[in-house]
Amino acid sequence: ALEAANPAYETRIFGPDRIKIQGKLVGLIRRYH
Repeated sequence: ALEAANPAYETRIFGPDRIKIQGKLVGLIRRYH
């Protein structure tokens, strides 16, 4: 649930620079799961 909610939610707050970081984090998270 967190994996799906975080990118859309935090992207609004942080901005373009953080989107790339979030994308990498999500990729790693999905890899582990």
